[in-house]
Amino acid sequence: MPLSHPIAAFPGSPQPRIVAPIDPPPPGHGEVLCRTLQLGVCGTDREILHSLRPVCPPGEEFLVLGHECLAVVEEVGEGASAVRPGDLVVPVVRRPRTEAKHRVDMLEFGQYTERGIFFEHGFSLPLWLDRPEFLYRVEPRLSDVAVLAEPLAVSEKAVNEAFAVQRGRLGTQAWTDPPPRVLVTGMGPIGFTAVLAAAIRGCPVAMFGRDAHDTFRAKLAQRFGAKYLSDAATLKCENVERDGYDLVLECTGSDEVMLAAAAALASRGVMVWLGSSRVPAPSTHNVARLMRDGVIRNHVHLGTVNAAPRDFVDALAHLAAWHERQGDDLAALITNRVYGEEALWHYEHRQPQGIKTVVMYE
Repeated sequence: MPLSHPIAAFPGSPQPRIVAPIDPPPPGHGEVLCRTLQLGVCGTDREILHSLRPVCPPGEEFLVLGHECLAVVEEVGEGASAVRPGDLVVPVVRRPRTEAKHRVDMLEFGQYTERGIFFEHGFSLPLWLDRPEFLYRVEPRLSDVAVLAEPLAVSEKAVNEAFAVQRGRLGTQAWTDPPPRVLVTGMGPIGFTAVLAAAIRGCPVAMFGRDAHDTFRAKLAQRFGAKYLSDAATLKCENVERDGYDLVLECTGSDEVMLAAAAALASRGVMVWLGSSRVPAPSTHNVARLMRDGVIRNHVHLGTVNAAPRDFVDALAHLAAWHERQGDDLAALITNRVYGEEALWHYEHRQPQGIKTVVMYE
């Protein structure tokens, strides 16, 4: 049976729970009533649970999870003319609390809410209210893969920010001809969407992971055009300028992997950090090499989180392009579609060759 109740995180507990639906009122002025169709399970959901400290909405005892969503518009309030009943939409995660001076993805903690992550219930609610400015319409032909739009937008931001930095310091034609050589570290959903975001721009891409070359994920990476690397020794470059990388998209959150990949970053290279541990733990690593290479080779190390409207637009456009080019391979990124209470297992566990799990609501 499809899921019909929200999934929540409670303070002090690492286990997700199914709770009673929170019935929204009819949409008011400028509001839209949406119904969840598909919900992506994300590493962020697992980290929230593992932390034992979900950031609940004020006055609430739990946080309803879910920030990767495909929904359908059910009802439109007066003054909300940008969408119509029956439209398929994907919602953005982050919303400013007050009028902001900066782009919403650049705001400091406390100035925003994130549905399903910080201060606001997420989209595992079967029905929820929103505003049209936070919804992006989706072509019906993309309905099977549209839930990937949010994680792809995160990777699109990483690539867009790297290009912006590089062109700001090297000129508007930087990374145009030739395009940057890209290394993606990690084989989770963000790692694969990073491959998609780089490869669609014509960049030669390598993907580093721990899987053997004959496994499903390794083969899928290669079908998207990535060279697959499974041994940390392959990251070492005898001649880093000739054999190294111009852009590293670090998607593991591992400081050990990050340092190994940084050593393969050529002069004027950019490394973007797309993930980290929610509860960082101390470790002992020699970062002197990172600092020395960064100074000598003019490296930029850039942290990114969330996504700008520009990145959501790119994500939907590139989903459509990949759907046209390699629709079956794109669909293969969704390795599980689960129903009902079986979804709970996937909030606590990762399958060895799993990439993206999607919870079905109908």
